[in-house]
Amino acid sequence: MRKSLLASVFIAALLLTCQSALYASYGLNVIENDSIGVIYFNLGKAYNVLRDQVKNFDKTADTNTKNQVEEMLKTMPADNPLGKDLTVSKINEALEKWHNDAVFIPTGGVWISVSKDLQPKVVIEAQINVNKIAEFLKSAPNAQGTNFEPKNNVIKFDVPGMALSAEISNERIVVGNVSATPQQLGEGWQPFYKRVSSPDQHLAIELEVQSIIESVLTLNQQRSAATSEKACAANMRVMLAATEMYNMDNEKMLHELDMKALVADQYLKEAAVCPDSGTYSARGDLAENGEICCSIHNTAADLKKFDGPAKPQPKIDVVSQLPDPRLQHIVRARIFADTAGMLLAIAVKDEPTRQQFKEMLQQNLKMAEEQLSQNKGDARVETVKKMFAALSHVDRAPWLGISIKQSENEQILVGTAIVGVLAAIAIPNFQKARLEARKKACFANQRVLLGATEMYNMDNEVMLKELNIEPLLKGSYIRSAPVCPEGGVYGSSGNLAEGGKIECSIHGSVD
Repeated sequence: MRKSLLASVFIAALLLTCQSALYASYGLNVIENDSIGVIYFNLGKAYNVLRDQVKNFDKTADTNTKNQVEEMLKTMPADNPLGKDLTVSKINEALEKWHNDAVFIPTGGVWISVSKDLQPKVVIEAQINVNKIAEFLKSAPNAQGTNFEPKNNVIKFDVPGMALSAEISNERIVVGNVSATPQQLGEGWQPFYKRVSSPDQHLAIELEVQSIIESVLTLNQQRSAATSEKACAANMRVMLAATEMYNMDNEKMLHELDMKALVADQYLKEAAVCPDSGTYSARGDLAENGEICCSIHNTAADLKKFDGPAKPQPKIDVVSQLPDPRLQHIVRARIFADTAGMLLAIAVKDEPTRQQFKEMLQQNLKMAEEQLSQNKGDARVETVKKMFAALSHVDRAPWLGISIKQSENEQILVGTAIVGVLAAIAIPNFQKARLEARKKACFANQRVLLGATEMYNMDNEVMLKELNIEPLLKGSYIRSAPVCPEGGVYGSSGNLAEGGKIECSIHGSVD
């Protein structure tokens, strides 16, 4: 009897240990006390549910659900990855092919955290064929020069264009410096940690709103400072070139910087001004090998912030940057979705402001319900109405939001309806946004080419009057030849030494 009892206790303990090991995840290690935002999505569960639903769709789906899915598929554009005349059977074939190829099969969560320096940490749990992933990465655009060769069945590389390391094994993808052991978390992240430790959690997002706003504004300030450095460096190159031309034309050379003489004799149109109010002077003899120097940014060849009299960065006035000053009182935001339903909430530290947001929320929900009531006969909209009927308000200071509860047999119905409605709205907007993003990227390339050409012309006697990328590359004015995202060809119009423009055969010029 005692042996049987001991055996039972041992088996129970073993089962509990296995269960806790099953729910514990390496991805939890991305959550740290200095995190300002964390996103978790149970990709493995979503993948298995989707595959099972698609495979058994004809057997398990009721008529209403079938109608909703058919309507949703009609909203998909003909150029989607699965082809035109999209059907459930086509999706099933694509999913089964993907699963059988076994290059990347999600087994757990996607975990993303961001710290105050806006550096992400990412863990994606999946069954991965490392060798096949390596072949795929080698064929990817901009992969030249990156070593994707697996060593001991692990791929390690630096993410192109980002100061982040990446590691791919047969169990997970890790991006950024993720600690091998989890931190002992304080009170701020404990509720989120408990949520995502549950196997029933589908989606969890938590944001420290004010920290994110401040970090973004600080990053923008730093970028502005970097732009000032570049502008100052361009000024110094122009002044040095103007001084060299002056010295070639005049017997009495300038040994020190003389802005008045350069402007008076039209070697400069006007006196150059540092964006950060630095003072320009000469370092060494300008008639020989001297350089122009800024009291703040040093020389063009060796830029340093505040090398002379320090000009501290002004403290960011967060409130003045907000579209609505009341947003300063939102300290945290949450989105939780599990098998029971969904929660969307914000924490507002100022009670009068929280009451104002509460009234706005109620008014907006009422307007949304009224708009839905005008759309009759759409199965997806009818299901969203059911979702509104299951909605309740979260009103526990400092939290404010909404909670949506649903029974297990309604989850597929509601989920399909929401996906259908969002797809009908989001897909055309996404395509438009993607085209606009490509256009902006092309314009950014044009600005880079124009700026590089201007710097080349300041440094060289024989100027470039037309776009010629080869000398820009050889002179290290650009690191690599910019490529239009839509395959356009870059050229120029007008004289680039005087005021010409860079043009793209698809997007035209920036102006």
